[in-house]
Order: sequence, then C-alpha cells, then structure tokens
Amino acid sequence: MKRLVLSIVALLLALSATQSARAADRPITIVDDPRILATLDARGYGFAGLFGVDGSDDLKSLYDEAPAYHAIVDTVAGDVAALRGDMKTGGRTLYEVTDGNVGRIIDMRWLKTNAARFRLVGVVNRLDRGDFAALGNETSCGEVRFIYRLAYSFKKNGKQLASRLPFNFSAIYRVAQDADGGCVGAAGRWTPQLDETVDAGWLTGGPLEKTSLSFKQLELNAQVVRFPSGQETEFGGQAAYLMRIFGIDGSAVGEKPLENTPDMARLAEDAELKARLADYVRANAAAVDLGVYEIPDEFLARKVVSWSTFGSARQANHPFTPLFDPKDFAGLDYSKLKLVRTPEALVERLDNGACQGCHQAGSTAGFHFIGLDDATTSPLNRLEVGISPHLHAEIPRREAWLKATAEGKEPNRFRPLSFAPPAAWKDTGEVAYAPAETAMPCLMPEDASRFGGTWQCGAGTVCMPIATASGVRTKLAQCLLPRKSDKIFSGYPCLTGTIASNSAQPFNDRYKITGQFAAFAPAISRTAYTCRPPKIGVPGGFAYRACDDKDRAFAAFKPGKPMPSEICGLVGGKKFDICVATNNFDQCLGGAVNRGNRPACSADHFCREDYMCQSLPADTPGAAKVRGIGFCSPTYFIFQMRIDNHATPWATTARASLGAGFGAAAEE
Repeated sequence: MKRLVLSIVALLLALSATQSARAADRPITIVDDPRILATLDARGYGFAGLFGVDGSDDLKSLYDEAPAYHAIVDTVAGDVAALRGDMKTGGRTLYEVTDGNVGRIIDMRWLKTNAARFRLVGVVNRLDRGDFAALGNETSCGEVRFIYRLAYSFKKNGKQLASRLPFNFSAIYRVAQDADGGCVGAAGRWTPQLDETVDAGWLTGGPLEKTSLSFKQLELNAQVVRFPSGQETEFGGQAAYLMRIFGIDGSAVGEKPLENTPDMARLAEDAELKARLADYVRANAAAVDLGVYEIPDEFLARKVVSWSTFGSARQANHPFTPLFDPKDFAGLDYSKLKLVRTPEALVERLDNGACQGCHQAGSTAGFHFIGLDDATTSPLNRLEVGISPHLHAEIPRREAWLKATAEGKEPNRFRPLSFAPPAAWKDTGEVAYAPAETAMPCLMPEDASRFGGTWQCGAGTVCMPIATASGVRTKLAQCLLPRKSDKIFSGYPCLTGTIASNSAQPFNDRYKITGQFAAFAPAISRTAYTCRPPKIGVPGGFAYRACDDKDRAFAAFKPGKPMPSEICGLVGGKKFDICVATNNFDQCLGGAVNRGNRPACSADHFCREDYMCQSLPADTPGAAKVRGIGFCSPTYFIFQMRIDNHATPWATTARASLGAGFGAAAEE
C-alpha cells in the first residue's frame, strides 16, 4: 500500500510539472504553445500544404484552387444536408442564423470564405500508435498528428472580429522506422537534451523532420448542430458532432472507415455480417481487453455523429450495445484478462473504443484537443485548458511508452477506458490509478464489478449516479461529496435525471430531471448554495453562491496552498454574447459582464462533463494572484465552442449572437 501511495504521489507531482520549453528528460507528447505552432504553420506545416497550395491559405482560395479540399467540403455539405433532412422529418427544423430558441446548424459558407482558415493548434506525438500499425503489417513507428481548427478574422463596422469555431481537422502522418527497422531513434528524438529548447527549430530539425513523415489520412471532428438550452430546458442544450476520415491522393479524395466503429445500420440489417463481427470479437477478446485491436473494414462505418450533452451516457454513443447481447460472448474465458471480466464489460469496452464512444467520454465538448488561443482571441472568449481530461490522463501513459521504446524495452501496451483518471505506469507492467477528483467520472459498484483494475474516488467523495439512459447498461456517475457535506462549492452538480433514448433519432432523446441532491437554498445569496436549473444552460444543475468581496479579491487563494474549489469568475448574458461577437469591449465593461462563483480549474484540475476551463481576462482585478487558474463554464457558454450565430463577413438577418447560453446573468 505504501508503494502504491508513493506511486500516486509521484504521478501527481509529475502531472503538476507542465511541458515547458525546457522539458529535459521527459518526452514531448503534445505541442500546444500558440507561438511555436504559428511558426510551424508558416514554415510549411500549414493546412493548405496538405493540398499542395502555396501562398494564400484562406478557405475561399483553397475551395477554388484545391480539388481535394473542394471535394471534402462538398462531402461535408452533403452530410449536413442529410442530417438536416433527418431532423426536419423528426420535427426539428434547423437554422444557420437565428435569435430564437430553435435548432442551429453550421453555415457551410465558413468553409469557403476568405475570412477563415484552418489554424494549426496542436501537434500530438502518437508514436504509441505503432502498436496498431503492427496489426496491419504497416512498417511505421506510429503517427504524428497535426490538429487544425477553424478560425476566422475580418473587419466589420470598423472592428476586427476573430474567433475559433468547434470544427477540427487532424492530419495524420506515419513516422518512418529507423535505418535498422526499429523505433528506438524515432522515439528518442522526442526527448530534448538538457541544453535544448523545444521550439519550432528543434521540432523541424528533429521529430518533425519532413523526410521522416508520410501522409496517411485526414480526420474530421466537427460540431454541426446545436440545440440551445432555451429549447432543451432539461438537457441544458444538445450538440451533434460529425466524424469522418478522408484519404487524399493528389486531387482524388476517398472516404475511409472509422477505426473500430461499427456500421450500425448495415449490421442491424445483415445477420450474417453481424455474426461474422461477433466471431471476430470472440477470437480477439484479449486484444480488445488490451485496447489494441483493429476490427476489419467490412464491419466499419464511414460516417458517424456523436451526441452531447451527457455524452458518456447517451445510447447513440454506445454503438455496440444495441448490436449485441452480452450472452453472445458468454462462453469466453475472462479470468486471464486485465480489464474485461464479464460479457457486459466486453461490450462496454467495444463501445468506448468506437469513435463516438471515446470522443464523448472523458472529452471536452466532443474533442480531446482544442488548443490554446492566440493573441487575436477576445479576453472574454479564451480557454485556460486546451485538452480533455482523457488526454491529460493519457500523457503519463504515452510518456512511459516512449521512454521504454527509446530504451529498447517492451512498452506497456494497455489502454485504459477513456474516462479513467491518470495513472502511474510502472516498468513491471502495473498501472496505479490516481484517485478520481470531485465530479470526475467513476464506475458504480455494480458496473465496476464487471471490470478488473479500476479506480477509486478520492478526497472524501463517493461514486454517485448523475444520469442513466435507457438502452445503456453503464450509468453516468461522478465522484461526489456525501449528501450532507459542508464542502459543496459553486458549479457542483445538484440534479439527477434519466434519458429516454431514441435509437432512430438521437436528437429526440429526452432528459427528465428525477431529483435534487444538493444546494437547497431557495434563492441566490452570498452565503448559501442554490441549485440553478438546466434551462439556463447548466447540465445536471449547478450549485451557486454569489461572489462576496473576499471572493472578488481571490482571498482564499494562497501561495503554496491547494487550489480552492471555487473562484469568482465571469458570468455573461445576451449582452455579453453580442459584445464578444462584435469586439465591443466598452459595452462588456459597461454592464454585460458580471462576476459569479464557478468551480476553479487548471491544467491539472479539470471540469466535470459538459463543462470546460475558461480563462479570466488579464485585466480582472487581482487576476495576477490566480494566474494559471480558470473557471468552469458550461461548454456552450463559451462563444468559440458554438458553431452558430457568430458575426459573419456576409450579411445576416439576425443579431450577431442572441440565444440561450448565458441566460443566468440577469438572475445572478
């Protein structure tokens, strides 16, 4: 037990040390510094280079000059049109621009305008994907991923308007093997020496040297539809994310299968095909347990849509659960498997390994990499943390894999569930999970019993269900305080609910509040917590206490002391929305921005599902005292996390950004 505690302490200390510019002796797993990325973007690693376009990289130029990009945009437009038609048939009409509480859909003009481009927001070292390359007899040392996010910048009415949008492309490159056919050198190049600085020059002359990279595919993950909380008054809002993979060969574009993601419609209709997939799962149960498997292409989808909110619980994000009865896998020997101990756990493991399963469990707004903001972003629209809880937990695993590979040792190839907390990865192959923090995911005892080697709740919390969905076995549960605890804080969930799943039309899933378990004050005050309802945009409810003078001065934040659970952050409203969209900061400062207590967050302490870490503006009084600490906002409160109702370079018939999202401001 002492060794376990020491391992966890060491893990937490390691996680608290960020990947700085001189991260000697630790392999680089992600590059997220906007300055380094801007240099790479300008040195031949930009999005336009994927299509052989030099010079202007605005999206009008790309659409006009690059046949492959043109074809990809047209494919996405067809997907969006089909989804729009399905939703209209299901009673959900969508609008590109609206100030009403109705569904919103991406305006495809964003992908064709000279006011927008795909900006490089991250580079991700995925040499550990070499485990998958070996499955397909691919001669590579894994992958490097370049993450591009849709961003616009233009002048309107004398103002410079700029923001990012929740629309990502990831360019995947294979990494060449060493001259001897191994990967020791390829892995070692990601670890800077004591006298080396991790900058663009170090990267391009080392791990990102172009002759060592060959293009594999382009992956899309994009928010295309959003329903505001004023329409989804109990859900607190919904969003849909389109996921695809494209192959590019000159001007030709092909649709590629999504890894380990079943084509549910085709499998449901073809009993023989479904039986062959079941045979594959039975024959490869050990690989599925390890998390390193590759379902054959014949079973896979070419397009899926993932859904939030409560994404980890939604039936649509559990694609194997409706396909298979656990009895289909009852005859397997689970005694020697590491994680999967029952047929139910095997199906859940498959769900979590599918694209929509992974990107809606342990994610942030459907993404694992969002990236940090550059200087053009409004101080009221900035993120403090640009990665998901899953990626944060993955970093020590990937570091251990890289270190072992660089030393010529056999790495630990096991992949945890995507919503697992960070762990210490030992040379002996043991995995010691850190306790999950308050409001982080956990497995209820009846769910945990199906798995081996799971984790515990920490900090005096217990695992409690927040939401259950029909057709899904595993509950959405979080590590919560005992019901009468005096340690409650602003942003703590306060409501439970159930989701009535609609398997044919997930956009018509219905959430029903079933109970309240915290924050019982009848009204907002500075001394007690009241439960704010989802209709104002706060999924799961939101315990709230108004800021007092000490909160505004960040009096609870002390150097060298643990970070308090709550911080006096920002709350907005419709006026706030408009001033961010139009860059009218005088209007913001003149009354559109209010202060309110929110959960405190940082690069080491994450927000609960459906919330993300927003930055305090640098001119907030006392902000220097809490540098590196942000506040948890509901995902779609953050302007750049919505695909809809941005100011546009073209004429619109609705005001820039009215709509649900910041509805709490007037009441707070």
